[in-house]
Amino acid sequence: MAEKEVVVLNVQTSENGWGGWTPDIVVGVDFGMTYTGVAFSCAPEWLPPKTIQRWPGKLPGELSNKVPTCIEYDIQSGSVKNWGFKCDQEDGNVDIKEFFKLHLAPQYYDDFPGSPSRQDAQRWFQDYIQCIYRHVISHFSATIPQFSSRKVEFLFSVPTTWKDVRMVEETRRLLERAINANTPNHRVSVGLTEAEAAAVYAGNEHYQLDDTILVCDAGGGTTDVNVLKLISSRGEPTRLEQLGHVEGQPVGSVFIDRKMHGLICRRLEKIREHLSIPPSEAAWKMTSGRFQRLKCTFGTETTLTPWLKLDVPFLESDSEFPEAGIQEGQLLIAWGDLKMCFDTKIDEMSALLDGHLSNMLAKYPDDHIKYIILSGGFGSSPYVRQRLVEKYSSASSVNHPNAVGVQVLVADEPQLVVVHGLVLERIQQIKRGVVTFGSRCSPMSYGIICDKIYNPEKHIGERVRLDPRDKQTYVINQIDWLVVQGAPIPYTGITKPFQLKTNMGRENEPWKVSIVMSPLPLDDLPHNIGQDGVQRVCDLDISTDNVDRILKNHRWYNFGPTFWRTTFDVKVVVGPADLSFQLWSKDKRIRSNTHEPIAVKWMPAEGI
Repeated sequence: MAEKEVVVLNVQTSENGWGGWTPDIVVGVDFGMTYTGVAFSCAPEWLPPKTIQRWPGKLPGELSNKVPTCIEYDIQSGSVKNWGFKCDQEDGNVDIKEFFKLHLAPQYYDDFPGSPSRQDAQRWFQDYIQCIYRHVISHFSATIPQFSSRKVEFLFSVPTTWKDVRMVEETRRLLERAINANTPNHRVSVGLTEAEAAAVYAGNEHYQLDDTILVCDAGGGTTDVNVLKLISSRGEPTRLEQLGHVEGQPVGSVFIDRKMHGLICRRLEKIREHLSIPPSEAAWKMTSGRFQRLKCTFGTETTLTPWLKLDVPFLESDSEFPEAGIQEGQLLIAWGDLKMCFDTKIDEMSALLDGHLSNMLAKYPDDHIKYIILSGGFGSSPYVRQRLVEKYSSASSVNHPNAVGVQVLVADEPQLVVVHGLVLERIQQIKRGVVTFGSRCSPMSYGIICDKIYNPEKHIGERVRLDPRDKQTYVINQIDWLVVQGAPIPYTGITKPFQLKTNMGRENEPWKVSIVMSPLPLDDLPHNIGQDGVQRVCDLDISTDNVDRILKNHRWYNFGPTFWRTTFDVKVVVGPADLSFQLWSKDKRIRSNTHEPIAVKWMPAEGI
């Protein structure tokens, strides 16, 4: 049965909260590879987001827009000892966990020595989020009157690379364990992807109606790319049209640190006997602190000095080891070595941008991209912008006809664009009833496993069944694709009509259906579950006791067995990184006070 698309009559409507539950405070959390940002806004004014800048481990007058994404465990007990700025890299009795964000994804493969398992990363993530949560609650309790009675929504962004909705559901459960169990007034939800949140922030800046912008959010672990058209005028609520699905790759500043770590390790191995700690440990210490500050300024006048000089831990200041390039206790590194590390990652970023621009040209040949907007810690690097300006904005750049004369800009407050965009989008829904993305393009295709009427030309060799109720032959385990990768889907979802034939006496049993997904393009989508490129996402138990049904074959002149014909619609709502399902009958959504009309059982996440 062909799908029918829900027509959005007015995208400026939104259902806030959970069944009428509307928050008094919206807290956005941008969980990053190296740093995590938190911002919030409060009812009834819903002013622009305010960033939390005071963190444990900092003096009262010290402010920081973000807190390090690291957590410290006691080696003996295994319990959490510290987190964020309080983690003590010099304490030998603790085990500090950091850079674990990418390991939450089942498809991520890391050949770096000592890489954690996914289960370990999930435990560290949950513990770290609980630390963030407790600090935010402590901060609000000290600054907001009658905070204990306020309803708080904790909103999390997710990386664009997390295309597997099963994994997002697993992450949601981890977040709920860290937050929801504490009080019914505090709830957690997964909001926008990082690329979408960055785009919302950009759309609130200096751009005009019909501007097409490419947002490149490059942080510590991933680079996310999103192309959007601004369809609202200045002064109006921000509305964006997504042109193609968002893309992300594991490209970020952490990989520069790893390359430099390897280079430093090789140099320190030459003087291993003179070091009081292993070369690898010394190298990690050397790639923090001063190196991080110099890395952020690479491409400016700072690099005009002859060498990048880093103190070697525990070496005397008069130590000389020419064979390792050490003078006066400092390791001398040529700026060209750091440049090579940058260039490798920038080339990977450029390949991602090139692919997106080429896809845009093929799909939207009349759209011209006016701006490339850089955000995130890596994206705000002066050298990254310099390289991208040379590639895309110079007069000699003719590789992309749809980006001629494009301006490469850095977002205002580039490291806060995600967390602020996350909050801005949510408070716009609450305050003005306007959905920023009237539609979005799914990075995956989703379908249902079903039986189809047998066609001898199409279904040769496939398993079939005969239905005695209508005498039709059906081919089984087929896939009816509801959502196609890259096609715009209205925020209200896609509706799939169903007609069931149910034997007498079994009409109140839940009807079961399986949802599958595929990363393949439209022309290569599998037709049945036996083919490659398809994975099961979840199973639905659909309660049909409150939907429309008609008794068939119950007349004296009918020869076939009596059965119920049940008709209803299942609406598939595609979120930024998740799926939800609604049951409808006769143009009304079916709700129940006693049970969920559609019970969802998610499959375990696995590599795509």
